[in-house]
Amino acid sequence: MSVLIRHCLRSLGPPFLVATLVTLCILDLLFYTRDFIDYLLVKHAGVGNSLRLLLYIQPSFLVLAIPIGYLVAVLTVYGRLSSDRELMAAESCGVSPYFLFWPVIGVSFLLSVFLVFFMDTTLPWGNMSFLKLQYKILSERTSVAVKSGSFIKDFSGYVLYVGDKDEKTNVLKNVVVQLLNEVGYPYRMIISEQGTLGQDPRTAHFLLRLEKGTLQQLGEHPQPDPKSLVQIKFDDCVLDLDSKQTQNSTGNFDDPRSMHIRALEARIRDERSKKMDTRYDEVEFHKKFSIPFSALAFAFIGIPLGMRARSGSVLSPVLAVILVVIYELFMMYGQAGGPMGAISPFWAMWLPNLFLTLVGFALLPYFFSSLRFWKKGAGRPKGGPPFP
Repeated sequence: MSVLIRHCLRSLGPPFLVATLVTLCILDLLFYTRDFIDYLLVKHAGVGNSLRLLLYIQPSFLVLAIPIGYLVAVLTVYGRLSSDRELMAAESCGVSPYFLFWPVIGVSFLLSVFLVFFMDTTLPWGNMSFLKLQYKILSERTSVAVKSGSFIKDFSGYVLYVGDKDEKTNVLKNVVVQLLNEVGYPYRMIISEQGTLGQDPRTAHFLLRLEKGTLQQLGEHPQPDPKSLVQIKFDDCVLDLDSKQTQNSTGNFDDPRSMHIRALEARIRDERSKKMDTRYDEVEFHKKFSIPFSALAFAFIGIPLGMRARSGSVLSPVLAVILVVIYELFMMYGQAGGPMGAISPFWAMWLPNLFLTLVGFALLPYFFSSLRFWKKGAGRPKGGPPFP
């Protein structure tokens, strides 16, 4: 029995590594290739900085790739055990097939605990390092890109025109800002005598500070009315150019995804004491545990389904894709509904894990019973353990 357990656990290693690396490459291709090329060729960050950004983003992909890789490994190993009739042979000898269930679940639990530690240490380090390097690259590029008589279209929802620039003080003169609506048409214009463009060191958002200007708007946004012109004069104005999630947005240094678990927990307590809305932060807090423990949920449902996926067939990767899509749909609903109050932050993040685990438990007796090819009570050695 112990030999078969060791064989099963050792067999998890190769498919787990291969599936994790393949998943990691797919995530990179889908979600970061465009940004990597943009930093390398458009923003002229250089090969070294572009590769460093690629390295810093890997922890955020690994926390997703590892559970998916483990799911593929479980489906593959149990599919092989089923196709080779090893489980059926063990059952025919009076050994319950459940003896191979709990060791794999134990490994899944340990992997989930490791991922919690990984999300609390390596992931914040990667996110913060990425934001700091991105902050540096964009700051240098912006200071070079802003020239006299130039249009700046780097910020989604804004078009900036700079009439003149003092190269010594970086003061912009005769600044014109057009604010664009959802379809790309200007609905508001700001004309200012001078201003400065910089970044907030706390959030890394680009801030445009304008002095002595005029704001003009046609009617009410988002439906401009040419017959109605609103004009307001101001002495000082600050525009957050990253407020619309710009193409170059660096995010926030104090974003919950870049915080350690204890720091985020402390912030939630502080926000509650101030009667602030904590739902978004609570969703991110529970995500730091639910995503790691998705490896355990995938194991519960992967074992019974793997017994139906024969070794060498395409059923294992197809089942893995289906389960990942189901899990992602639950997560998308939770991440959207949790902060809005449609579902509690706890259930928003833990519902997909609970669903997969319960479905796995419900399937276990059915699939294990399919191994019994003889009638009840027949074929069991005398003195052997009863069937579960």
